[in-house]
Amino acid sequence: MQFLSRIAPNEMSESAVQKPQYDLREAKKYLPNADETAQLNFARRQFRARQRFAELKKFYSVHRCRMTRLHLLASCAVTLGRFAGFSATFDAMGEHFMPLNRENQPRTAEWKNFIAACERKLPLEVREELWLAAHFSDLQNVRANGLYARFETEAAQHQNDPTWQLLQQHMDVSLGVRLMDASAISGILPYETAIADSLVLTVKKLSTAASRLVYLYAKESARAILDLSERTPENLLSYRRTALEMTGYFWLALGVSKIFRRGVRERERGRRAETENWNLLETVLGERVARIKPLIREFYANPSRFDVTATLRLETIPAKIWSRVLTVLFGQGLFETNLEEIPARFRIFQRRDGSMHFVRELFCAGKYRVFDSDFVVRDKKLYEVFTDLKTSIEMHVQPIENGNLSIQGTRLIYRGKKLPLLGFKVEFCSRAENDLLKIDGKLTLEPKTKAGAFFARKILRRPENLGSIHYVVRRKTV
Repeated sequence: MQFLSRIAPNEMSESAVQKPQYDLREAKKYLPNADETAQLNFARRQFRARQRFAELKKFYSVHRCRMTRLHLLASCAVTLGRFAGFSATFDAMGEHFMPLNRENQPRTAEWKNFIAACERKLPLEVREELWLAAHFSDLQNVRANGLYARFETEAAQHQNDPTWQLLQQHMDVSLGVRLMDASAISGILPYETAIADSLVLTVKKLSTAASRLVYLYAKESARAILDLSERTPENLLSYRRTALEMTGYFWLALGVSKIFRRGVRERERGRRAETENWNLLETVLGERVARIKPLIREFYANPSRFDVTATLRLETIPAKIWSRVLTVLFGQGLFETNLEEIPARFRIFQRRDGSMHFVRELFCAGKYRVFDSDFVVRDKKLYEVFTDLKTSIEMHVQPIENGNLSIQGTRLIYRGKKLPLLGFKVEFCSRAENDLLKIDGKLTLEPKTKAGAFFARKILRRPENLGSIHYVVRRKTV
């Protein structure tokens, strides 16, 4: 897809700015006492800010997620506030937050991943996570390049100027509140949690200390909408259109609340732990672990090092109904049975107590499904713990034929109370075939008594096999 050509700072000719004379008149309006050179630089930088907004709007019309609304909202605010026009550092920062470089290529590896996810039509949640990764990487680059510190120095030289005070407020609201960015970049906090905390602080500042900044946005928006004499340079959006777009993005940005709630929920999941190893099988099996094939032991030490696809089979109508209901109610689960080889991603996090937090994400034709739990060992027994549901499952782990592994749920514990399984049996069998690992999970109804079997088979007419999920696992290729 073709985007507007990029113009780098200090690379625009004077004629490019002087053609639309309105730009210079605008510079004289906002810098009435400055010399001609300062006014020309103001016009150049403001032109680039408008150009960046036009590029972002075109880019995000194809590559979408909810977070893009905030980026467009911020770009509108910078453009209407003329912040880049006043500050050369602001202008330079604007370039660092663009997804594409001047050759219309992804500017960083993180933006390349986001673009690829959009082109593959991966679920919205995945695209949002990749957008956040790209954004946090940009923030890190801005700070590493000294631009944030340079702006602080630049603002200190104009500390008595009301306009620069507003620029400082905008910087504090947009970047200064990101207290936890370093933790997110290092993997200690989820991106969603860091952005959730930042959004809370942003709203607080805008409603209290930065009320003058909100007034500036409103005033410049009203002025742009009422101005009938504006002449807009080619390929740019008018200030009236920018003001109207900002109003729309403000209301659309309320949808980011879903990301906020997800960030709050994931606050305690721990730090990313792709390089860690957990000796779950060794602790539970002891010397018997030597009977398990190395590939299986390697997988359970850290599943995030493997690529995964999954297939779900539900054999009865009640099973299909309950799978859908539980997925909707609890946000965990899967009910898509009409898809083969569903792309999946296994991710591992380490909680503060050192335990493994295991996230299984499945991408079902644009829909995001997740299983989210902890795996812990207590008294040499393996437990899968669903913290949000206050539920845990005691597992029986044992080697089976040919060096393979069986993990079977034996007991359900809800809020500390042991509940009967009522004949239901959940078992996962892991089988290694050369460099391929197949994990077959089955939900069966196997009452232990004759009366229970008679009730299940003759009265309820339930089959033994209710459903199954099949994972195909391969080592990731670098």
